[in-house]
Amino acid sequence: MSEGSPETDPRAVLGEEGLRLLTQLVATAPTNLEDPGRGRWEKPHYLRTSDAIVRAARSRGLATRIYDPVVAGDVPGEWHGLPRPNVIADLDVGAPETVLILAHYDVVPVPAEQLGRWKSPPHTLTSRANGRLYARGSNDDLGSGVVGSLLALARLADGPKPERNVRLVACCDEESSGEGGIEAIKHHDGLLPEGSPDRILVGEVVLIPDAGPETIVGSSGVAFMDGSFNEPVPLRETLAYGDVLVGLHELARTWKSPLPSPDWPDRHAPEPVITGRASLTQFDLTAPPDGPAPTRLVAAHAENDAANQIARAMTLVFSGAPEELGRLVERLSPLVQPPYTFEPAGLTALTVAPGHRAFQVVGEAAHGGYPHRGHNPVPMALHVLRAAVDRGWVDGAARAVPTFTVDLRLTPEMELEEGLRSALGFVRAGAAARAPHARIEVPAARARSGYALSPEAPVALRLQKILAETLHSPGILGEYGGTDASAIRGLRTPSGAPLPALVFGSMDPAARIHDAEESVDPHLLMGVVAAIERFVRET
Repeated sequence: MSEGSPETDPRAVLGEEGLRLLTQLVATAPTNLEDPGRGRWEKPHYLRTSDAIVRAARSRGLATRIYDPVVAGDVPGEWHGLPRPNVIADLDVGAPETVLILAHYDVVPVPAEQLGRWKSPPHTLTSRANGRLYARGSNDDLGSGVVGSLLALARLADGPKPERNVRLVACCDEESSGEGGIEAIKHHDGLLPEGSPDRILVGEVVLIPDAGPETIVGSSGVAFMDGSFNEPVPLRETLAYGDVLVGLHELARTWKSPLPSPDWPDRHAPEPVITGRASLTQFDLTAPPDGPAPTRLVAAHAENDAANQIARAMTLVFSGAPEELGRLVERLSPLVQPPYTFEPAGLTALTVAPGHRAFQVVGEAAHGGYPHRGHNPVPMALHVLRAAVDRGWVDGAARAVPTFTVDLRLTPEMELEEGLRSALGFVRAGAAARAPHARIEVPAARARSGYALSPEAPVALRLQKILAETLHSPGILGEYGGTDASAIRGLRTPSGAPLPALVFGSMDPAARIHDAEESVDPHLLMGVVAAIERFVRET
C-alpha cells in the first residue's frame, strides 16, 4: 500500500474532524509528573487541555461541566497549588439507563533520554508511511479514551436517538498517580445523598477505553513505594537496600489471579495468568565528590520522569583520578550481562561536572505495569555497582543520599491492605538486616486496590461480541496495568447492583505506551469508536 492510500491515510480513516481533534489535544501536552522522592509535582497544561475538551464536546451538542476538587474545596488533598479539572460531558436523551465512559487526558512526561529516540516532536501528532500516528498521548489516553469517546458521542448525537444516556468523564491524574481525578470524583459523590443530580459516577455500566483490544474484566491494583534514608549512608548500604527492593518482585510474582494474561505467550509474560509485579523504576543518588580519589559514585539517575515508567537507561556518574576513570569502561563492561550494555552516557537529566565521567547501563523501556515487556536497567546497574565495590574499583564507604521508587502491582482480586502488608513486611525485614537506616513509605494518594468482574458477566459477554468484530478481540482477559477501573470498586448502579466496569481500547503491541515513539493505529481507534456506539445502541 502506498502512502496516502485510503488504507494508510489517517485523514481518510479518522475524518478531518477526528484528526484535527487528536492533533489539537496532543499539542496541549497535558503531562502529569508526581515524584515525591524528588519533590516534583508538575501539571503545567491541565487547564488548556480540559478547555479544549470542553469546547470539542460543546461543538458536538453535549452539555458539559467541570469538577475540580481544588476549586470545589469539598475533598481534602495535597494539591501543591495545581488545578485538577475533570470534564463531564453528557448526551442526555431522557432514557432510564446511562452508560458511563471513563477516560483520562493526562499523559506521562517525556524524559530527556527519550528525546533522542523520538523521530518526530513528541507533542506534535505526526503521520508516518505505515499509517500510524505518533505522539505522546496519541494512544494513552487522548486517542483511545478522549478522542475515541468524543467521536462515538458525536455519532450517537447525529444518528438515530439512542435508548441510553451517555456520560463521558475525562479525568486528570491517572498517570503517575494523583488525587485529583477519579478518586476525588468518587469522594465528591460520596458526600452527596443517593439520587442527587450532582453525583457524577451514576450509571448502569462503565466503559474504560484505556487498554488493548481485549475485553478486560480485571485491572491490577497499584502502589508506589518510596524508599529513602534518614541521613547520608555508605554506598554499600544503598546497594543493600536496592537489592531488597529488587527482591520484592520474587514475592509479588507468587500472587496469581485466575484471569488470563493478554501477554501470554507472545509478549514474555511469566505465567498464563495475571501475576503480581514489583519494578524498581527509580533510583537517584547525589553525593559530594570529596576529592579526586578514590573512585566514587557521585550521582545516579534512572532516566525517566514517572514512577510508572521503566527507563531505557540508568546513568552513573563517577569522580576520581583521570587514569582510574579511564579504566571504568574496561572494568565494568564485562559485568553487564546481555541484553544490557554499558556505554558512555548519552542524553541524561543529570549535569556532569568537569572531570567526572558518566556512563549508562542501557536496557529496554517499558510501562511500569508490564516489566516483562522490557529490560529494566536499574537492577543491572545495582549489580554492576555491587561488583565494582566488592572488587575495590569504587569506594563503597563514600556516603550519599539515595532515593528509590518501586512500582508495585497487585493482582486484580487482591485487596490493597493485603498486598501492602505482605510487601512492606518483606521490605522492612530485609532493611532491618541489611540497611538499618532505610525507610519505606506508601502515600495513600498513590495506592489503590485492583478491580475484578466475573468473565461471565452479561455486560462482558455483550462487549466481547462487539469487540470481536470491531477490534478483532481475542477474548475476555485480565489486565496488568492498573486503570481507573479500580475506583469503581464499591460503587453501585441506581438499582443497587454493583457497578460493572469494562476496559478495552486501541493500545496494540506496536503502541509503545509510555516510551518514545508512542503511536496509534487509526483503524483501531475507529474500532473503539464503533464499539462504544454499538454498545450504547444495542440491547
